[in-house]
Amino acid sequence: MTIPMDAVALDGSWISPSQTVAYLQRQGWTIRGGREGLYLRLAPPTAGQSVVVPLDVGHADFRNLLTDAVAAVGDISGLDYERMLTRLDVGIGDLVRFRKEMPTPHGTIPWSSGQSLIASSTRLLEAAAKAQREKTQYFGNKHWTSAKAYMNSVRMGQTEIGSYVVTALTPVGDIAGVDVPLPGFGEALTGREVTRTLVSSLEATREATDQFNRTSSSAAFDEAVQYGVSYELTQALARLVANSDGAEVGVEWRDWREDAPGPTYVQFEPSDVTALESASTRFARTEPSVGVTALGTVTLLDRPRPGTAGVIRLNVIEGSQAKKLRVRLPEELYDQAIQAFREGLAMRLSGRQEKEGRLYWLYDPQGIDLVEVTSAVEPDPAVQDSDDDLDRPLF
Repeated sequence: MTIPMDAVALDGSWISPSQTVAYLQRQGWTIRGGREGLYLRLAPPTAGQSVVVPLDVGHADFRNLLTDAVAAVGDISGLDYERMLTRLDVGIGDLVRFRKEMPTPHGTIPWSSGQSLIASSTRLLEAAAKAQREKTQYFGNKHWTSAKAYMNSVRMGQTEIGSYVVTALTPVGDIAGVDVPLPGFGEALTGREVTRTLVSSLEATREATDQFNRTSSSAAFDEAVQYGVSYELTQALARLVANSDGAEVGVEWRDWREDAPGPTYVQFEPSDVTALESASTRFARTEPSVGVTALGTVTLLDRPRPGTAGVIRLNVIEGSQAKKLRVRLPEELYDQAIQAFREGLAMRLSGRQEKEGRLYWLYDPQGIDLVEVTSAVEPDPAVQDSDDDLDRPLF
């Protein structure tokens, strides 16, 4: 982003007097006098003392006067000095806020939920950066270089009052490290275009989710792909909303033109998780469902706590073209998987096999038997399937 000629560095932020005046006018402040080239006096939209914004950068007291002006505007706006600086900083781009509502005191969140919020926010921004390169339903590791370069240019701002808010300060101009257009993927990556793609994808997801909630059909998500919706985005949104009282993504556009758009907010409720997970499954499925009876050894067990359902991973010996199968098992069948793991037995089970992204899953498992196997038919432990090197959880 180009820094305005009259901007000065103030406590680590770039503040432009002329654009500060423009910002205040958009917030309803009115000019009540001043001297050309020296200062302007502005009054807030509600009752309160007017604020003097200095204009002469060469004046001896300019920085002190500008500091006082920023602090005074912050006091009237209900923001502390640091947050007001962030609002007025012309050296950063758009502000994207990820809010997760939880039944906890404002400004706090369970630690694990806070970690999940930051991870989900990161995945949403990465998905938007990838979608700016190409509109497709599943990315995997495609366009990871562009997403990484974009994230390296994003700054994290202070949290704000609410259950918990993560603030991303996103760039507007070209992204360093991705300054050359890629063949077939449009123009060079810019931060503003990524933010626009994020908004269009969220709005399209909101519309498709509403249709799913009315009809129980995920078909609307297919059309939403052209707006940037993908497996990665719907999965990140599902995790953002899960175990909450609701979540919101808001964008405050840092464009100083008179016709700049106002803030954009897109909200999701816990009841939307089913639609988002259904869309993720739909986008990740790259092969038709097929019935299989597979034999394999249990190599991974995962469930939240004893006495509940869980997920296992099988190293497939026979019965499926997949090298590894993930299977969600109810409590009683999961206990059989534990027994197989402890006793070195294989499991034979039937079900509906689906490929979701790079992972094979077996749904509706039934007819489970525990089988002794010899080393001659055990799978080669050195063989790895294609998801083992992914930097994300297995489940």
